[in-house]
Amino acid sequence: MNDADLTALITRLRALRDDFDDTIARAALAQKSDALTSEQAAFVAAQVFGETPPPAPPAGGGDTLSAGNLTQSTVAIGQGATATTEGQATVSGGQVDAPVVGLNLGTIIYQRVPSHDEQQRLNWYLDALANDLRALPLRGLDTQLAGAQGLDLARVYVLLATTMLLPLATGSREALRPYFADDNLTQPAEAYDPEHVLPVAAVLATRVDEADGSARGRGRADDAAPLTLLRAQAATEALADQPRLVVLGDPGSGKSTFVRHLAWALARRGLDQADPATALPGWDAAPPLLPLLLPLRRLAGALAKKAAPVQAVMTLLRATLAAHGVAQPNDLLTDALVRGAVILLLDGLDEVLLEPTAQAVDRATTLQAVQAFATRYPQVRMVVTCRTRAFTDDLQAMLGWPVTTLAPLTLGQVRAFVPAWYGELVAHGHLAHTETERLSDDLIATIAESPRLRAMAASPLLVTLMALLLFRRGTLPRDRPTLYEQILELLLGEWDKVHDGQNLADALGRPDWTTARLRPLLDRLSYDAHAAGSSEDGRGRLGKSQIRDALIEFFEAAKLSEPWGAAGRCLDYIEHRSGLLTPDGPTSYVFAHLTLQEHCAGRHMLLSRDPVAQVLARRDDDRWREPLFLGVGVVQATNPFLVEKVLRVLIDRREQGVAKPVARWYRDLILAAELGVDRDWTYLAEQQVDVAGLQADLRDGLVTLLADRDQPLPVAGRVRAGFLLGDLGDDPRMPVTVEAWQAELAQRSTTFGQPQGYWCAVPGGSYQIGGWDEGEPSATLPLSAFWIARAPITVAQYALFVAEGYGDAAERWWTPEGWQWKQARKRTEPDEWDNARFNGLNQPVIGVNWYEATAFCAWLSERLADVLPAGYGLRLPTEAEWEVAAAYDAQGQRRPYPWGDAEPTPELAISDANELDRAAPVGCCPAGAAACGALDMAGNVWEWASSSYQAYPAEAAQERKDFTTDEGDVPWRGGSWRNYSTYVRCGARNWHPPSDSDDPRGFRVVAAPLVRTNVLNSVF
Repeated sequence: MNDADLTALITRLRALRDDFDDTIARAALAQKSDALTSEQAAFVAAQVFGETPPPAPPAGGGDTLSAGNLTQSTVAIGQGATATTEGQATVSGGQVDAPVVGLNLGTIIYQRVPSHDEQQRLNWYLDALANDLRALPLRGLDTQLAGAQGLDLARVYVLLATTMLLPLATGSREALRPYFADDNLTQPAEAYDPEHVLPVAAVLATRVDEADGSARGRGRADDAAPLTLLRAQAATEALADQPRLVVLGDPGSGKSTFVRHLAWALARRGLDQADPATALPGWDAAPPLLPLLLPLRRLAGALAKKAAPVQAVMTLLRATLAAHGVAQPNDLLTDALVRGAVILLLDGLDEVLLEPTAQAVDRATTLQAVQAFATRYPQVRMVVTCRTRAFTDDLQAMLGWPVTTLAPLTLGQVRAFVPAWYGELVAHGHLAHTETERLSDDLIATIAESPRLRAMAASPLLVTLMALLLFRRGTLPRDRPTLYEQILELLLGEWDKVHDGQNLADALGRPDWTTARLRPLLDRLSYDAHAAGSSEDGRGRLGKSQIRDALIEFFEAAKLSEPWGAAGRCLDYIEHRSGLLTPDGPTSYVFAHLTLQEHCAGRHMLLSRDPVAQVLARRDDDRWREPLFLGVGVVQATNPFLVEKVLRVLIDRREQGVAKPVARWYRDLILAAELGVDRDWTYLAEQQVDVAGLQADLRDGLVTLLADRDQPLPVAGRVRAGFLLGDLGDDPRMPVTVEAWQAELAQRSTTFGQPQGYWCAVPGGSYQIGGWDEGEPSATLPLSAFWIARAPITVAQYALFVAEGYGDAAERWWTPEGWQWKQARKRTEPDEWDNARFNGLNQPVIGVNWYEATAFCAWLSERLADVLPAGYGLRLPTEAEWEVAAAYDAQGQRRPYPWGDAEPTPELAISDANELDRAAPVGCCPAGAAACGALDMAGNVWEWASSSYQAYPAEAAQERKDFTTDEGDVPWRGGSWRNYSTYVRCGARNWHPPSDSDDPRGFRVVAAPLVRTNVLNSVF
């Protein structure tokens, strides 16, 4: 790196340090470590963090310390450094005949200066653990690259983020302009673009801050309202904030690598070997901790031996310490636990079986043991990792810990990971340095240009496989099962190559044989291994005798001479040449990677004699979800009609002539929809699969599911069903085309509480408005009869307006103030319109301000003028109309919540309790519907109204025509997915200027009399 590059790097790191803290900046420096010499790294650290190079160690030791404060030492600090054990360390007036490494952690654990033996045991453990974890093996992915050293975890690890968003910067629009590349503050500058930088340093969302946290708010002028730019929370920040935490992630999302890296970094920090590579965002002020990594699969096995829960955990932790060189671990372990100097990393809850066996207990029992241990040692920090789908509501209720979810990788993370990965191949002599940049640029560009590859690259494991395939073959498949197939072809191709003068054909004595002949056997063994799931991390352990017997049987069926001898030679060849199977003890093997085991198991399922029966038998077990999806992907290319058959059996209401239980059918519908998305509906149609028929039946089923008030599925399942219904492209619950709107108006019911479709009738009369809180005024106001939409306007409904309503010929639909605002801002669409989090077709449209909402109503009203009742139009509801529709029942009684008096729950309304990072598809909480039939009146999104906020309640029934941009008088009602349940009620109000478009706000329409004040536009 030349001087100009160093200067640019220092500038960037200083900006990260100033915007965040030292930890983020150090993590960024660690990502650049491959490009820096040790002298350059020291120089940059000095310039950014004010660090001075460590002084030369004094000859002969004699280092002076005070307890917990290293002043001058022979201790080695820095990547690759080593420390000697010569000399003495003076500690608080005494002497310790030991290396000073790890002294601070030892003092914390023992609450005194540790003895020589105590210090040695601690040092041995930390050093052995760090050494074990640092090498990231590639065995099972590529035998040529799977050297003894493996890849350097510290060099290839990329900082992972969660789905939680945290403030990055707050200020006025003008103050925040440097973060953006455009004047509208919509496109982040490259230095803050998630396409280019890590998500913890990127602008992921913009929030308009409310003046206070009340339900009413105070509002302020649009340009003066402070904005908060939001970034991703680092996974380590989540751990630092919560002493007990569950970390969820999808398959291949990096959960295990995350805890492995965390344990490695903490071990290094416990040895006082701090450098940028061990930087942990959020942990700067945290004291050292003793990391203990325990696969939950081991605990499930130990509990099956009838050990007491706490004792079983203790036994395994002692064994962990002993395995890393601690001969007498009891005192170290007990003192560390009692004094809270431990972080216990419990990996892989999803790899514990759902049902108990003789060898292992089930998940619930395992989790109960974890909870018992947490109760016994309340000071200990604990982390549980699990696949997202496997962590059910019942398990969450049992454990009761906070939950965080690992976010998919961004392109910025991919840009950081790929060059580091190829750089490691250079370091190990597998790749020329000149090829690193070419391969990195090629892979990143290919991912960036392909939506399917982008989706796949959200997984760290899949990015690794992509990098490997590009390195080996020069091209990338666009499909996950195909990617795994090609990895297996590479892997098994190694068996067919000559090693030491012998390949697999030679070993078998059959020159015409290749590994392709063994694939069915390997698939069956994978299936058996996955069914057993007996290894510590969920991979199935296969006994050597089991494999030998399977080989003998296989070779006998193939009429091979001497099947016993061939089996022995093949087993020997597998043991010494295979990257797929790896020894797991003297008499057993496991698959080198769980993902490859799952892929081969899925192949066996779907290539079996009765694949549909296999799918139906395994559909309820989340451990078989990934094999099922991968198996369906394998057969799609050669037998797409089998995919159609699987989908049809799942979608059908009946199974083998008998009606499915309702919950069973609903889950099957969701599984079928997910399989269709995974296999790409468009591609299936190209393969002559009856996609139109499947989707029609699937759509009807999902609509039934979402409308069921006696819902057997938890709300998370309904939200998932809602998104899948939106993915089908035509949610029949909402009119989108003009013809559909006309049909809905034509069939509208006039009976309260009995809507025939989209419109809910509300009778005219006198209603009390306001007076929700003690001391709040109220007014009794007359209202004419009106109809309110069952749901907020969705993205699909708003899309037609986006195509027409922002053009130069659209002025007639906008209010004068609104048109002036739109032209000045060169507005062409709502905020977040292209953000995948918010643009699901049946999600409520968000990021629209009052001007845009009223323009949509005018545009739609013009198109439906011939079918609207005389004197009626489509518009935003007044606060009085909204409140009556939300709160009043058929007896004219007003209720605090749309559904009645019960306090809000996630089943009744979408609020922060649902832990969503976006609005849910409309109508996911049918039990929370208002008496008139309207859905989502409380929660999900705030909704704009058309009366004056300040004139409430006396003038809450009078519609305002327009507002100036600085007039903070526009009300919104109902609460959103981001709000506490106290906002999710009929009386919750807030307001902002009409030009504000903060993302939790949407709107719904009413068909109501066009009675208004200050009418300025003849369209109405």
